[in-house]
Amino acid sequence: MFAKLKKSILFKNTFIYTLLQIFNKGIPLLLLPILTRYLTPEDYGMIATFSTFVGGIAIFVGLSMSGAVGVSFFHLERSELKLYIGNVFNILLLSAFFITLIIIIFEPYILEKLQLPKIWIYVAIIVAFMQMLTAINLTLWRSEQKAKPFAFYEISQTLFNIVLSLFFIIILDYGWEGRILGSSLAMIFFGILSMVFLYKRDYLIFNYSLNDIKSALHFGIPLIPHQMALWMRSGVDILFITSIVGVSATGLYTVGFQFGIVIGIFANAFNNAFSPYLYEKLKNITQKGKQDLVKFTYIYFVGILVFAMLLSTLFVWLIDVFLPNKFHGASEYVYLISFAYAFHGMYLMVVNYIFYAKKNHFLSMITLFTSIFHVMVSYVLIYYIGAIGAAYASILSFILTFILVWRISAKVVPMPWNFKKYTRRIWFK
Repeated sequence: MFAKLKKSILFKNTFIYTLLQIFNKGIPLLLLPILTRYLTPEDYGMIATFSTFVGGIAIFVGLSMSGAVGVSFFHLERSELKLYIGNVFNILLLSAFFITLIIIIFEPYILEKLQLPKIWIYVAIIVAFMQMLTAINLTLWRSEQKAKPFAFYEISQTLFNIVLSLFFIIILDYGWEGRILGSSLAMIFFGILSMVFLYKRDYLIFNYSLNDIKSALHFGIPLIPHQMALWMRSGVDILFITSIVGVSATGLYTVGFQFGIVIGIFANAFNNAFSPYLYEKLKNITQKGKQDLVKFTYIYFVGILVFAMLLSTLFVWLIDVFLPNKFHGASEYVYLISFAYAFHGMYLMVVNYIFYAKKNHFLSMITLFTSIFHVMVSYVLIYYIGAIGAAYASILSFILTFILVWRISAKVVPMPWNFKKYTRRIWFK
């Protein structure tokens, strides 16, 4: 059975996507010893603020249109899908136009809070638009189960981004603007390239269809609160730190966050492999099988917390040894962020039961509630104790999310989670 699984498209694609995720998340971390020689904490703060702003407006520019295309891929004929994608493009143009108008109206307020030059506010709109074009192109490859071109495209974009950024920062000495310019040009180039691929692969036709526009908006607009909730988990911290404490503190927090989030990368990678196994086990599971799953889950909980402790200690040492003195302050955030993402890993172990039971509406409510909780706590803590408050808010909101999701999962798929009962039956049998 395992040999058959290894040969399956699902296994191969999962392996490719996991490696791709590690590559895309790991490269920026490996570049830190280089970039921190040329950039200051203030520079990193400006870069993080720009990226956060792009992420926020991308929710309203994109309106989850790549997800709409991904779902429609399996419901429409090829000729219908081409028309649908053409009208999705029309939606993106209109949404980008309206977001531009809103930014023009509130420009003074936005510039004051973000502390970015005016030009980058409008570049962010273009970047958000181009991101969506690339997302649609990648969604089609994923829907076709073509992981190799998907991975090649993603890796090419990442490398192009890095090379341009290093050129502007090191050779031309553009500072933080060099990093933003490099990433923006890469995103714009690959966005245009995605349009070319969509046309060349015969996935695009520009004929107006009100039904397609309504269908796409019916899918995307209800997801705005969910997307905003996810963005608030990290994006709002950057904006709060920048406006309340300053861009230098934002830069140190961002560097510390890049180390801490590594735990999340490992947790997500493990979940990619574990979730299909769990769903298969739950089909015809016995009481003994449930006990084994619970035992494994508790061992995983302890393991990921220990792993977070050990990896954080290593990262703090690496920051002190390999990064310049001006960035040593980033180490104070590493432990808290690592443990926050350790609890995210624990959340992933229990949320799969909700997915299995198809009770996703519970998850949406929890996500929205805990995100609002995070925003409120983050603002108060940052205001009173500085940037470290964002890290404390993260760990509190992740713990709360884990507990609430675990509680719901125990209701929708009953498992022997009771600790006393579990230890009596499993350990002291």
